[in-house]
Amino acid sequence: MSVTSVERAFRILSVIGDEPSSLSEVADAVDMPLSTASRFLNSLQGTGAIARDSDGTYRIGPTIDSLAGRSRRDPDLLSLAHPHMAHLARLSGETSGVAGLLDTTLLHLGQRNFDDDADVIVRDWTGVEVPLHPGCTGLVMMAWWPPPMIDAYLAEPLEAFSPHTVTAPTRIRERLAAIRRTGLLWTTDEYAQGVTSVAAPVRNADGAPVAALHVHGPRYRFPDPERRAEIETSLLTAAARMSTSLGFTDQIGA
Repeated sequence: MSVTSVERAFRILSVIGDEPSSLSEVADAVDMPLSTASRFLNSLQGTGAIARDSDGTYRIGPTIDSLAGRSRRDPDLLSLAHPHMAHLARLSGETSGVAGLLDTTLLHLGQRNFDDDADVIVRDWTGVEVPLHPGCTGLVMMAWWPPPMIDAYLAEPLEAFSPHTVTAPTRIRERLAAIRRTGLLWTTDEYAQGVTSVAAPVRNADGAPVAALHVHGPRYRFPDPERRAEIETSLLTAAARMSTSLGFTDQIGA
């Protein structure tokens, strides 16, 4: 696509973004022949950037809505998490991170290493999308789903990512109930072997989980038994403060 074509496409999106418009209205607004405007509209509709309603008008489509939603949400969560990630990394001497919820998967938004020069550092998961069941980060978000959503997720075949991945629906339900009581979960070797993780949920004004803060490190050194309780308390406090910033008013375990 040429630069001119991209510019025309953005002009059309701008028009439709202001108000749903018909073919003739779009053509008039961007000073384009009807046939040319129709070709652009068909191309944009094919990508999901726009959608056509039953009355023949065009509006912004699901692709643009999704991208706009991510651009609003992800940087906000990541920037909100930054000071907490820094504190948790210093406290644990390991790596902290934040993940966001994408329908029935999680997306790792970013992480913070305590020491980039350490002999062993857990890989950077930023940008990686992962199912919810094979680790604490996804499970702490799933714990506050409505029961029908949990039922639907557990009705599907659940992939085992390691010999330690818990896939039995009964055991997962038990873990979700425990998370609702304690507000966090520890897991070891369930997604990446050799890694121990702990996570707590971040919830919005409606009480829905939208993210999870987590700390993880090599199994042989994390957690330090003498720091485990302190790490748990700090993680719960950080997640609660993020939740409060998003409008959540109840306790994390509520």
